[in-house]
Amino acid sequence: MESKDQITQEKLDQRISLEKSLLVESIKKQYQRCCCIHDNTFTREIKVRLPCLESGERLVDFSLKMNFEAPNYMKFTKKIKFLKFFNVSVVLLNIGKERNKDILNFIDFSLPNKTNELYISLSLEMQLSRTTYLDSFVKISSKVTKRVTLDLFCLSLYQLKKLVTAYRHVETLDIWHCKLSIPTVPDFSTSLKNCKIQTISLWKTGAKFHSNWENHPDEFKNLIQGFATSSDLKKSLRQVDIWNCQLKQSEAQETFEANQLEEIKIIGGS
Repeated sequence: MESKDQITQEKLDQRISLEKSLLVESIKKQYQRCCCIHDNTFTREIKVRLPCLESGERLVDFSLKMNFEAPNYMKFTKKIKFLKFFNVSVVLLNIGKERNKDILNFIDFSLPNKTNELYISLSLEMQLSRTTYLDSFVKISSKVTKRVTLDLFCLSLYQLKKLVTAYRHVETLDIWHCKLSIPTVPDFSTSLKNCKIQTISLWKTGAKFHSNWENHPDEFKNLIQGFATSSDLKKSLRQVDIWNCQLKQSEAQETFEANQLEEIKIIGGS
């Protein structure tokens, strides 16, 4: 025969379970209504309860897309306040506003505790600073386990070093369509300890309208020489993608060999 305490606990558990379900359904409806989840790219159902309300670090096979340039996404961001999202496999952030309190709150407080991949796209004209999003992007780096994509960033040497250092634990580092300023060789000799990066993709970062490496080849050489200052990165790195970077593969190969990176596979190049 069940004790009174057991019956009371069962009722409490049932109530908590019901509240969890109702909250999840509410979030699903809000996200579907505000963020167009019916879009072909993001049609997967949300299958489990919010991990912020349950134990475990399970990831939902789901892409959380937040396009902060669209009014409906901003409306959704305002509604959820500081509610933390469940752990999802992919998070995509499209940011076109230089500084916005609601966007900063979402990044700092509502992102999942864990995600396999993080994709961040900025307006190319946006200048990162400690008062915009730079510190927030560094702060959330520990939430990302496998891959980070930085798209359309405009980065100084200091900012590039800070972000690469923060995400040194991921397997793939994408630096796409970025405007980089690398006038000198960055020193990663101590900042990339225990680096796990296996692939670095520089897709279109060297193109004419971005870093323009065809006319500024020394900046590409400075970047590679900087990577080579880290003994741990040299051990972990397997390949570098230079597609559409206005670089000849033979010249890129010479740069890699000059920095004892001859075993690294180079993808792309003319």
